[in-house]
Amino acid sequence: MSIDWLNDLEREIDNGKELYACPGVGRNQWIVSHDKGELQRLAERSANHKKLPVNIVRLISKHDAIAGDMYLVPTKIGQPGPRGEATVEWSTVETKEASEMMRDVRHGPSPYFGMQVEDTVSPREEA
Repeated sequence: MSIDWLNDLEREIDNGKELYACPGVGRNQWIVSHDKGELQRLAERSANHKKLPVNIVRLISKHDAIAGDMYLVPTKIGQPGPRGEATVEWSTVETKEASEMMRDVRHGPSPYFGMQVEDTVSPREEA
C-alpha cells in the first residue's frame, strides 16, 4: 500500500537517512529519492516542461521544521500502481496546522514532511 511506503519514508527520516524530493512533470506529483544527483536531471526535465524554476528539497521530520520551512503533505493516497509503485498526490503548505488538516487520513493518520530547499533548477534557455 502507498500508506506503508509513506510510513517507511517517515521512519527513514526519523532514523537519520537523507531523502530529497522535487516536483515531477505531472500535477501534484513529487519524486522522492535518496540520491540528490538523480533528482537533478529529473528536476531539469520538470523545469523545462513547466518553464519555471523547480526546487530540490531535503525532506525533514515535521518536528524539526522551523518557521519559514514549508511542508510536503500527501493529500491523496491511492492504491499502488501496476509495478507496485506508490501513487500519491502531494501539496505544499506553509504551516503545520494546515498540514494536519490537508493530509489524507482515509488509510489512517498519514505522515507529512518538513522540507528545506537544497537547490533550485532553472529551465533551459531556448536559443
